[in-house]
Amino acid sequence: MNFSSVWRNVALVLVLVNVLFALWSGGYFGFLGLDPSAHHEAARLDDQVAPEALQLREAGTAAAPASAAASQ
Repeated sequence: MNFSSVWRNVALVLVLVNVLFALWSGGYFGFLGLDPSAHHEAARLDDQVAPEALQLREAGTAAAPASAAASQ
C-alpha cells in the first residue's frame, strides 16, 4: 500500500462520515430511533424554578445587586 492510497482512503472515510452526519442531523435515521431532536428538552422545562420571576431589562437599567443595596 503506497502513500497516496492511504490519503485517498482517509479522504473517503472523511467524506463518508460527513455524509452520515448530514443524514443524521437531517433526521433521516429517525426510523431507527437515531433522531437528533432533543427528547429531553421537556424535562428541562419542567425543572425550571420560577421562570416567571425572570425580568428582561434594557442595557444599563439593571438594578443594583442585593448585596450592594443591603450595605448602604
